[in-house]
Amino acid sequence: MEKEAGQNNQNAAPPAEPQLTGNNTNAGNNAQQKKPRADLNSLPTRQYLDQTVAPILLHGLQTLARERPPDPISFLASYLLKNKNRCEEAIPENV
Repeated sequence: MEKEAGQNNQNAAPPAEPQLTGNNTNAGNNAQQKKPRADLNSLPTRQYLDQTVAPILLHGLQTLARERPPDPISFLASYLLKNKNRCEEAIPENV
């Protein structure tokens, strides 16, 4: 009976994480995203910014300089929100 209880505890722990996310289809993705976030918390500030914000921000600034909109702050804010998922992709430097 103790073996069954131990197996139930081992089997019960992994499903708890997907229930926290509220979406079981992304359970694998959430586990992958959770680990890098823990690593990001331990990085020095400059490395954290270089790995998370700088690539998309630089691309947005390049686009801003090329298009020169009348309201650059709103343009950049909108660009960052629209393209925030590109942070995970490789962003070309000379666009």
